Amino acid sequence: MNGLPLDPTPPAPVLAGERVVLARLRREDLPELARYFQNLELTTYLGGHGATYSLEDEQAYFESVSRSTPAQVTFGVYERDSGRLIGGTDLRNINHRHGTAELGVSIHDPACWSGGFGSEAVRLMVAYGVFHLGLHNIMLSVFAFNTRGIRAYEKVGFSEIGRRSGTVRLGEQRYDTVFMEITADRVDTSALRAQIGLLD
Repeated sequence: MNGLPLDPTPPAPVLAGERVVLARLRREDLPELARYFQNLELTTYLGGHGATYSLEDEQAYFESVSRSTPAQVTFGVYERDSGRLIGGTDLRNINHRHGTAELGVSIHDPACWSGGFGSEAVRLMVAYGVFHLGLHNIMLSVFAFNTRGIRAYEKVGFSEIGRRSGTVRLGEQRYDTVFMEITADRVDTSALRAQIGLLD
C-alpha cells in the first residue's frame, strides 16, 4: 500500500485474474500515473531514459488512449483486492487481416515488482487478444537488461525470436533489444470462454 486514500469507486473490471483486474483507465487515475512516472528506474525500463512525466503529460496520454480504435486497445492494471492502479497494458498495431499485434505492459508500482502481477496481466491480455480479437501472433520487445520482464514473459509462454544489437545505451554500456512472440496455440483462453458461458 502507498498510504494514499483509496478511490471509493472501484474500476469496472473487463478481465479478472486472481490478483489483478484489467479495466479501462479513468481520469481520476491520472495523478497516480504522474506520481509513478517520476521514477527513473521505471522510465528506464520503458525506454524513456532520464525522462519524467507531468500530470499534463499523463492527461495527453489519457486523451490518446481513452477511446478504443481498431488498431489499439488499452487497459489499466488494477490490484484486485484494493482496486488501486498499479500498471497498464495494451495491444497496439493490431492487424485484423493477418491476426497480429504488439503487446506493451508495465507494472508502475515498484512495490508490486516481482510479485506475479505483470505475468498475470500479460496472461489476461494475450488471452483477450486471441479469444476476442482473433489474433494469431502477438509480439513484444524488451531491453536485454530487463531480466525480470523477460522471465515474466517466458512464464506466460513468450519465446525469443531475435535481437537487435546494442540499440540501448545506458552510461557507457550498450544493451540489445530482445524480440519475443507468442502464438495462439500457446494461449489458454478457457477462463474467457467460461466468462461468457462458452466453456465446453
